[in-house]
Amino acid sequence: MRRRAIAASLVLLAACRDWRTRVDPARAAAEPIQVSVAGARPIELEVKRHQVRLTPRATYAITGYAAETSRELLDEWDFVIPMDVALVWGPVADPAVLSHLKFHLSGRYVSYWYDGEVPPRVVAQLNSHIANNHLVPADGDVAGALARIHVGDLVTLRGKLVDVEIRDPDGREVFRSRTSLTRDDVGSGACEQVYVESVEVERPE
Repeated sequence: MRRRAIAASLVLLAACRDWRTRVDPARAAAEPIQVSVAGARPIELEVKRHQVRLTPRATYAITGYAAETSRELLDEWDFVIPMDVALVWGPVADPAVLSHLKFHLSGRYVSYWYDGEVPPRVVAQLNSHIANNHLVPADGDVAGALARIHVGDLVTLRGKLVDVEIRDPDGREVFRSRTSLTRDDVGSGACEQVYVESVEVERPE
C-alpha cells in the first residue's frame, strides 16, 4: 500500500556510504513490463495446512532500487506473503532526487516524505515511481534470494501479479486480497502482489 507523500522539511544526516549516492539512474530507468493474462489457471499451494490460491492477473517484470524492506511482523498472513520491498525507478531513482526523500515501510504500508528541493515535475511522478511489492516466492531458491535483499540494492523481479485467497484447514476463506494493476493508485489495495519466479539482486559498490 502506498500512502500519498507529504511535503515536509527534513534534516537528513549525510553518510559517506549512503545508498542514495551510489544509485545509477540508467540502471533503473525503464518502466515495469506488464502483460494481462486474463483467464490464466490459478496457482494452488498448501502452506501451514492452509489452502492458498493465487490468481494471475498479469505477467510482471520490474527493476528498481530497494528503498525499504520489511520481513518481520507484517501481518498474520506473512507465512504466505513473507516479504515486502519498496522499489523506486525512473525519475525517482536519481541521487539528486533521493537525497531529498525519506522512506518508511511498516505494516504493509510504504510512506515517503520529501522536502522543498524536489522539483515540481518530479513531485508529480513520485507516486507512480515508488511501489510497495508484497512478495510470494515461487520456490526456496527465490525465497533465499529475496531474503538477501538490502536497502540500496538494484532488484529485478519477474513473475506474475496475483490476487491472493487463503482458506483455513476447514475450508473457510480467511483472507482475500486483489493486486494493484496500475502504478498510480494510493491507499488500501495499491500494492503489487507479486508471485516471484525469478529475482536478480545487485549491490552497488
